[in-house]
Amino acid sequence: MQTRRLYLLGGNTSQEEANVHFAKAAGGESAHIALLIVYRKGWEAFLPRYTSHWIAQGVHESNVSVIVPNEKGELDIAKSAEIITSATGIFIGGGHSETYYSIYTKQPFKGLLREKYAAGTPLAGNSAGALLMPETVLLSPHDTDNNRAWSGPGLGILSNQLISVHFSQWQDEPNILAGLHQHDIPFGYGIDEDACLYLENEKPAAVFGNEQVKRIEKGTL
Repeated sequence: MQTRRLYLLGGNTSQEEANVHFAKAAGGESAHIALLIVYRKGWEAFLPRYTSHWIAQGVHESNVSVIVPNEKGELDIAKSAEIITSATGIFIGGGHSETYYSIYTKQPFKGLLREKYAAGTPLAGNSAGALLMPETVLLSPHDTDNNRAWSGPGLGILSNQLISVHFSQWQDEPNILAGLHQHDIPFGYGIDEDACLYLENEKPAAVFGNEQVKRIEKGTL
């Protein structure tokens, strides 16, 4: 059976250790990586933050396919689905979390991402991308347009747990604790900006980076 590999980066998408591990897991020189992001003006200039460590591991730049909506938020769904289907590694980027949620937790992306991950394709998310992975997405008040915590159904890659990003930087422990109690979820992980929680078959296997990942239990409130 294929090992399922999941990388949750807490905010710094350029973390070397996590990206090197991901690129190797995706196939190195033979990798085809799908990078899912949202539109922002000048988005092309930000691509090296994602790709530089992959390319250093032998991933060909031409084999990194970017899925990005246009200025109106429109996507070529058929082309996007084709890219994801043929990818040997999938990375969901960071940015405006509410926009990421509105696009990538919906069909056909939800089904495609779950199928690829279940079949053993390494899946990674940074910041917004990491937040989409659980059954329940919890957005911090620091991360919404109205500065209020928000939650909704996510991709369902992880069950019975919540994820918080920029954890120390946003002092987000009260938010994740409140979410655990609101949704009756037993635990969650707070991931600092320069940390990555790496899971194999949905079980924590390593922490990459220079900062920390903290496990938060519901009973600690």
